[in-house]
Amino acid sequence: MPDHLAGPTMRQKIFSLNLDVETVSLYLLCCAIADAGAAVTVEALADKWNGDQVSLKRELKRLEQKNIICKKQAEAGTPAQYQMVDDDQWS
Repeated sequence: MPDHLAGPTMRQKIFSLNLDVETVSLYLLCCAIADAGAAVTVEALADKWNGDQVSLKRELKRLEQKNIICKKQAEAGTPAQYQMVDDDQWS
């Protein structure tokens, strides 16, 4: 998984996958949060997401299904975090 300290997280490949605009937008938002050094959580995303919670969760699920992001196990009392997956592992 890319390290945000090694350079930008965003991969150009996202634009060639024929994904919905909302899915790509959420991916870009995840990248921006990760590149800022913050944890990519539902709460962090919801603060910046223009849609409702239903659309946010739907697009997160789509990104997970394509193995573009993955959810890390959360410790007790902490929100789940998402990590970006290397683009050579996307499906």
